[in-house]
Amino acid sequence: MIVFVRRRVLPRLGIAVASAAFTAASAGTLQGVAEYRERTLLPPDAVFEAQLQDIARADAPATVLGRARLDPAGQPPFRFEIAYDAAALKPTGRYAVRATITHRGRLLFTTDRIYPVLDGRDAPLELLLVPVRRDPPQGAKPLGLGRLPASFAGELPGAGGPVAWHVDLYPEGRFQLRETHVGRPAPNQFDDIGRWSLERDTGRLVLRGGRGTPVFFLPVGDGAALRKLDSQGKPMESAHGDRLERQAAFAPIEPRLHLTGMFVYLADAANIVLCADMRTVPVAMEEDFKALEAAYLQRRVKPGERLLVSVEGLLAPRPAMEAGQPPRTTLIVERFVGIWPGERCSGKPRGAAAEGRR
Repeated sequence: MIVFVRRRVLPRLGIAVASAAFTAASAGTLQGVAEYRERTLLPPDAVFEAQLQDIARADAPATVLGRARLDPAGQPPFRFEIAYDAAALKPTGRYAVRATITHRGRLLFTTDRIYPVLDGRDAPLELLLVPVRRDPPQGAKPLGLGRLPASFAGELPGAGGPVAWHVDLYPEGRFQLRETHVGRPAPNQFDDIGRWSLERDTGRLVLRGGRGTPVFFLPVGDGAALRKLDSQGKPMESAHGDRLERQAAFAPIEPRLHLTGMFVYLADAANIVLCADMRTVPVAMEEDFKALEAAYLQRRVKPGERLLVSVEGLLAPRPAMEAGQPPRTTLIVERFVGIWPGERCSGKPRGAAAEGRR
């Protein structure tokens, strides 16, 4: 889900102007419109809510300064306005918007990262809301998988020889996958990312990633291992091993692969919503980023617009921009491939229409 918020902002707060900025109470508003990419209809009694929060104190709950509530939410797009008292803002505050959709008290969608506001920028703000799976939080034990996150690895037979498999499962329903064809010359390593699910009727673990073809496993021993199934989701008839064993420690790979996503570059910061798993990650300004930046700035119609792009890149930890925050998974663009103005993740890019490097 993407929320486009038109902000009426105060100038960037500073010590020198703090007293003048907050001497009198005044009304402020954040206006926005929201929509989501999932091809589903909300229940008729679902509720949409967006909140303006002060998140300056990391050791305390966020302070809610204003909220907009649509009850019932209806169907997208959702148009809303958050009213707040500007006099309640503080020079030391750190302000962000969080949005959710709930149904009878159960969370359906939520933001999963910080979206700052009231920081001096007068531009649309995009919030990505991700669907909340019925998967347990980190450290919990979903049926059949044991504690997550977890890494599973093993060597399985392949058509041309053994294949070393590595699977990382995250509690929010994401996966990372690496297949290494043992003994073959490079390129013999292939990575993928996407979403996983557990089928209630069969108990199968299904990985759906950027390759388009699902990969099937059957959890064994409450998540002690994953049994590889064939392309139809059925047990393989083989005298060789068919299991990936849970590793003693979570050891995620750094996927290197071809990626598509909705890219934006604004206010000297860049991020991308990955089509494969709908995750928002920052984009590092290194390697072939300049080619991506140049193509984006040439093709965008307005500041803050997201465009579908294609790159070859690496997903690896990089220091967070926010002080005191742990490293964040970041996209390093190793090669810019193309850009598709007017296209979205939900649709297949019209190949010949791609605009790439000249």
